[in-house]
Amino acid sequence: MFIIEVIEALESYFPLSFQESWDNSGFQVLFKHDILSGILLSLDIRKETVEEAKENNCNLIISHHPLFLQALKNFDYNFYPENVLYNATKDRISIYAAHTNLDIAPLGLNNYLCKKLQLKNSFMLENLKPVFISEIEKEQTFSEFIDYVKKTLGIPILKYVSSHNKPIKKVAICSGSCADYIYKLKSYDIDVFITGDVKHHSAIFAQENGINMIDATHFYTEIWSVDILFECLKNLNVKILKSTNDRIPWDYI
Repeated sequence: MFIIEVIEALESYFPLSFQESWDNSGFQVLFKHDILSGILLSLDIRKETVEEAKENNCNLIISHHPLFLQALKNFDYNFYPENVLYNATKDRISIYAAHTNLDIAPLGLNNYLCKKLQLKNSFMLENLKPVFISEIEKEQTFSEFIDYVKKTLGIPILKYVSSHNKPIKKVAICSGSCADYIYKLKSYDIDVFITGDVKHHSAIFAQENGINMIDATHFYTEIWSVDILFECLKNLNVKILKSTNDRIPWDYI
């Protein structure tokens, strides 16, 4: 099997046409006619990710996050992300990213999160992709729901915005860095918005406009992309590994 054949199979689930205009989904490093030796799946791509692929004889890395979103104006292989490009190219390891096309796809990341949290009646807002609106099976207090999200997604620590003490029933969810969608979600009948990377002013806006927010972190809302990619590719007759180098970049004291 050639590398390009795997990507064609993947894009049948997550077409590149789904990606946002600012995104850089697709090949980051391309040796598309090389015969595939193995696939390493990851959330992020670090130098260690390329080393892990090489050690396991995988010549294709499929990640969720692109290695870079903007054009490189210079190339210094001593620094990230150029060092990753350099090492991948040197070792003929292709790198492919399925980013916002995976977020937006009907069976993509946000749909997965709804199922992971056992939410029901889920649907994506057509005018606010990739935000999903869902419902909790049984009403909970905000404190109970925070604990449930934290436990279900395996989050060691999170922050939240408390705006009201009404029971939680309707939920908006958008993985990654979608906190600014709160400005448009104010007109929807929701009790809580789950996302990551909540900024100071977005938090104040939510608090003043009656919407509870849970910052479940960029990492813990998107690490599940690895599982989604695995499920899409697992029936291929090829070695597929999940990276052991994905980790949240923050430390807490």
